[in-house]
Amino acid sequence: MAADTSEEELLRSIEEVEARIQKFRKKVRAVLASAQAEGHNPAAENRSQTKG
Repeated sequence: MAADTSEEELLRSIEEVEARIQKFRKKVRAVLASAQAEGHNPAAENRSQTKG
């Protein structure tokens, strides 16, 4: 019984982590989309600064 409970808790924990990862990905995508909409490309800026 204790093993079953531990397994259920572990699975629940994994599901919670997966849900948090999905939320984080959505936030990252929103930030990237916003940056692209503004024409802001930090990677390109970093490359131009290092070449100078």
